[in-house]
Amino acid sequence: EWIKDYVNIEGIEDRKLIDKLVLTGSNNEGSHQVCEGIENIVVGKITQITSHPNAEKLCICQVDVGEEVIQIVTGATNVFEGAYIPVALHGA
Repeated sequence: EWIKDYVNIEGIEDRKLIDKLVLTGSNNEGSHQVCEGIENIVVGKITQITSHPNAEKLCICQVDVGEEVIQIVTGATNVFEGAYIPVALHGA
């Protein structure tokens, strides 16, 4: 990502970019695609948090994932209304 601050690399395939960098004398010790095979992961925004009625350490979050608002039950203590969070949708 940092290289995008200096050079327009939009549309260049990863392998071609690596090859071009090597031709400049830069060293490449390896590369891998970190998001390959990942599907149905979106960014959601927590719109409301309520306490779980039957579990003291859980809370119920209403999360806007773009097309709908879904309910997520979590034990996380660092959630807050307005937070943007990663959400694994059904089938992820």
